[in-house]
Amino acid sequence: MAKRKPHEEQELPFVALMDTMTNVVGVLIIVLVMVGLSAASAVKKVLSDLPPVTPEELQQIKEQVKVLPEKIDPEKLEEDLKKAEVELKRAIEELKTVDTADTQTKIKLMDLEAFKKQLDQRKKDRDMSKAETEKMLAEVERLKSLLDKTPVFQPLPATYVRLPNPHPYPEKPNETRILVAKQGVLTFNQNKFLQPILDGMEKVKSKLEFEKVEYTPFAKLLEGILGSAANAQKAWPDIAPLVNRMQMEYVAGAYKALVAGGIQPSKQLLSAIADISIPTRQTMPVVADAIVAATKGDVAPWVKLDPSRDPAVPVIKASVSGGKISFSWGAITQEVKATPKDVLGYFHDLSKVKGIENVSKARTIYDSARIVALLQRAASSPLMSGSYGFEPKTLPTLPYVQLALTPKGGGGETVESMKQPNSPYIRLMRDIKSDPSGVAIFQVMPDAFEAYLEARKIADEVGVPATWEFLAKLDLTVNLTTYEVQRLAPTPPRAAPPGGTVPVTIAPPKRTLD
Repeated sequence: MAKRKPHEEQELPFVALMDTMTNVVGVLIIVLVMVGLSAASAVKKVLSDLPPVTPEELQQIKEQVKVLPEKIDPEKLEEDLKKAEVELKRAIEELKTVDTADTQTKIKLMDLEAFKKQLDQRKKDRDMSKAETEKMLAEVERLKSLLDKTPVFQPLPATYVRLPNPHPYPEKPNETRILVAKQGVLTFNQNKFLQPILDGMEKVKSKLEFEKVEYTPFAKLLEGILGSAANAQKAWPDIAPLVNRMQMEYVAGAYKALVAGGIQPSKQLLSAIADISIPTRQTMPVVADAIVAATKGDVAPWVKLDPSRDPAVPVIKASVSGGKISFSWGAITQEVKATPKDVLGYFHDLSKVKGIENVSKARTIYDSARIVALLQRAASSPLMSGSYGFEPKTLPTLPYVQLALTPKGGGGETVESMKQPNSPYIRLMRDIKSDPSGVAIFQVMPDAFEAYLEARKIADEVGVPATWEFLAKLDLTVNLTTYEVQRLAPTPPRAAPPGGTVPVTIAPPKRTLD
């Protein structure tokens, strides 16, 4: 065994080791005492719990004891205990000589500064984590406060929804328009609205015709077609007589075509062209071009104007042979010399054929200024009732006067009022339902779809045939097409198809009931 090295620093670990050994021995003694007490208590309990024994049972037990192994001698047990104490003391003496130099060396090698730095870093990490935790707890409290202030969600009331069921639109519908705004509905039946106006115009329609035809309103139109103011004023005496029955745009176009073809226009020739244009269903400039071509021996343009709907049975036929031209209109055939004078003579004669003569006079074109003046007086009349006010207006390119309608204040019904029993809206729905051709057209403003659903629900309950469409603004325009007026500007020309190909047009979808 190595000798113990004298060193003052070894004294402290050795004393601690001895204290530890003392504690171990004390614990062992206490354990032995407790074991002994537990054994005595267990024996006593066993003895107390033994049942009474009869002499016969006692004798039987004694015989069993005789065959048991040899009993433990208490004196031998005490000797063993003394030997154990001697061994313990010897072990303690040996422990005193244990070399603890290696342990001390390891203790010296431990870097206390590093441990301090680690400890400081852990404290900083702990403080940072604590700050973050406190911040998160504060945010949780803030969110709880906001949540407490948040109003409880209330679901919107149920919305009426219907599935569309398309079916055919009536051929001759009596349409009632229902303008739907956010506040309610405003109804409009064009036939009922226009009928009193048309009845009033019918009574004075003779006063709506041109009485004194002036050049000034048509100056810009005629000068644009004929090229100059001088040409327009020169043509005006021959053009003006047709103002009551043909559009000035077409009369001026025919005049220009005749001049370009070397033919001197006249009132009679322009009137004949007007009459011929009606049964051929062509405009006057197209007929004038065909006549000019015929005077030069080319009858193909004239033949192309055939109005027959059966190609096998043409109405117009013409052929050139031997310096003469044979013209046929139905069963009437006439042969003339192929000279401009004789060809023009044929067309003058053709205009006097039954079915052609004076047919253009059956048309009436009215003075738009007179119609506007009449309608302005009617609009300002206190006798003019209804839910709409109107203002007549004209556009230079339109052959009719328009009425710009504006809803009057208080003329409609709110969503709540139309739900009342026997409300005007419900009565109107019943009237539409009773009309075999009655149709309700809901015209809905972009922000009024909820109001439309309520109005449509009532209409569906009544059983009204209906459809709907969007309406950009709550204004209406009605065209008075019954009374044709003179256009003061030429109709915009159609754009020529690229490469001369016929453009493909797609017809808009037909309106259906839903």
